[in-house]
Amino acid sequence: MLIRASSRFRAMVQGAAPIAEIGAYLDELPAARRVEEVRSLRGRLVGVLYDLAKGTAALALSDLVADSTPAGATVAFEGRNSLPAFSKFQKRFTRTADGIVFGHNAFAASAATGPGYFTVKLADEEHPGELLFDYTEPPPFEPAGWPRYVTNDQLISRFVYSRMHDFVRRVARGVVVGSAYKLGVKQDAWFTLTSPR
Repeated sequence: MLIRASSRFRAMVQGAAPIAEIGAYLDELPAARRVEEVRSLRGRLVGVLYDLAKGTAALALSDLVADSTPAGATVAFEGRNSLPAFSKFQKRFTRTADGIVFGHNAFAASAATGPGYFTVKLADEEHPGELLFDYTEPPPFEPAGWPRYVTNDQLISRFVYSRMHDFVRRVARGVVVGSAYKLGVKQDAWFTLTSPR
């Protein structure tokens, strides 16, 4: 059954509600409803949410992939970006046996753009408490069932993923918001990720 997102979450973001209130509201929702609510946010409002989330509680790698996750097992988050087309997607994550977290992107045009592999690490002091999705590093391995790795500077991939870093902030339980940078320059492109669990 399709769960319709209400306008409350969007209204909270539009009204620049404190991020603690936004997070508390999302935390109370069932997982499926939370996904619908967060994915209802579009365009520049995703950037507003990113700004509101500055300084929230620090993220750890385990917020995306639990330490108990077997190496190579897939953990998917439902995404929505601020672009006008192909705005719904998934980021799929996994970890190595020694705790390296990495992932790839999956959406309608992935066959053309490539899988967009990235590694995940703690961000630097300029982005305290945030996670960095680094598209410049290759994955440690290709998990079973994942697309073949291709570098992010080939063909169409270079226009989408090449030299890109995403900086990601906490919003609520299982919800993060990110901003894309290329060569250190903010791209005015944002996205949300929500766990369906």
